[in-house]
Amino acid sequence: MILLFRKGINASASKLDPSPFRPLTNLNNLDLSNNNIANIRENTFEGLVNLKVLKLQHNNLARLWKWANVGGPVLFLKGVPNLITLQLDSNGLDEIPENSLRGLHNLSELSLQNNLLNSLKDSVFDDLTSLQVFRLQKNLITTVRPEVFKTPMSNLSLLAMDKNPFDCTCESILWFVSWLNNTNMTALPGLRDQYVCNTPHAYYNRSILNFDTLSCKDITPFQGLFVLSSTAVMMLIVMALLVRFHGWRIQFYWNIMINRTLGFSDANVEEGRNFEYDAYVIHAKEDSMWVERMIGPLEKETCRFCWEDRDAVPGKSIMESIVENMKNSRKILFVITDSLLNDPWCRRFTAYHALHEVIEASRDSVVLVFLQDVHDYKLSRSLFLRRGMLRSKCIVDWHGYKERVPAFHQKLLIALGMTNRLME
Repeated sequence: MILLFRKGINASASKLDPSPFRPLTNLNNLDLSNNNIANIRENTFEGLVNLKVLKLQHNNLARLWKWANVGGPVLFLKGVPNLITLQLDSNGLDEIPENSLRGLHNLSELSLQNNLLNSLKDSVFDDLTSLQVFRLQKNLITTVRPEVFKTPMSNLSLLAMDKNPFDCTCESILWFVSWLNNTNMTALPGLRDQYVCNTPHAYYNRSILNFDTLSCKDITPFQGLFVLSSTAVMMLIVMALLVRFHGWRIQFYWNIMINRTLGFSDANVEEGRNFEYDAYVIHAKEDSMWVERMIGPLEKETCRFCWEDRDAVPGKSIMESIVENMKNSRKILFVITDSLLNDPWCRRFTAYHALHEVIEASRDSVVLVFLQDVHDYKLSRSLFLRRGMLRSKCIVDWHGYKERVPAFHQKLLIALGMTNRLME
């Protein structure tokens, strides 16, 4: 049964529900061309299981296949799975939905000429395994990629893709030119003079057959180098970000692994004499609460600290007590803040005798805990110390985050456990 409605159907008839074609189950040829049809329901062709030829050229169906269409693309071909010929020429189509041609395994002729097609999705033609005639001339196709065209072009007897603005570059046209050079198909109308490059300028208005495929082989090593260098750069960026935001975690777990094997201390038992305290703590009064909260807990576990007020030597003056307690401490721990650097007592007496003890005993025994970011110039002017004078492990920074307290304690224990090597 053949039904011809060329230039003879009311465009509004396509909106009828139920479809006027539903009773025509034996219909095998339907011509709806040249009717300016702009609306087709998804179930318009439902039930036409025997339809072999469907002609819809010269209508206005572009909106139906747009993703921007209200409700999404209208997949009006899913009701005609046995189509052999489909003509959609001159419909203003600029995109084809991914599932619009699904299930058309018997389609042998597809005509999409004189539309606005350019970028096509990779799997849009994957079900067209029986295609023999493929017309795509007079579109805006610049790139012919195997991901899109390899399946529909596998069994062709006629291909018409002339009068498209091809981009003659390795990425866009290499596979197509290689396919043209190796195909046995004879029906390629206009191949010599109608398949013309639009870009780049070096190939402008020249046949795509003039494209030098050998030039693409030269870029193969550079592509590998590009992939390798890009991977290296991305890994470097990821590592930099990881170290920047989680470096303290990496260091924390690394120290745990090392210290479980070697212990926190590398101090030699034969350091000259035994010490009563692990560290003499010097801090400003304003920082007493922080010291008790953050350093005090270590004393209950592994360390013994000397506090100026608590551990004063009975029967001696404050100054004599400080001097003696410093001599009995392996390390001298400074809690560095602006308050400490501006405290006259700490600067003129406590810090002075601490440094005197270090120099006199020839011991590298200073540990600096920075609660604030203090410039080296200010540190040197107040305490006659610089960061560069000490080993990096003897400098501990407090970052102020609760989740970093275990890492801070770990670094402090490592600093306190380091040997007091002789100064040269």
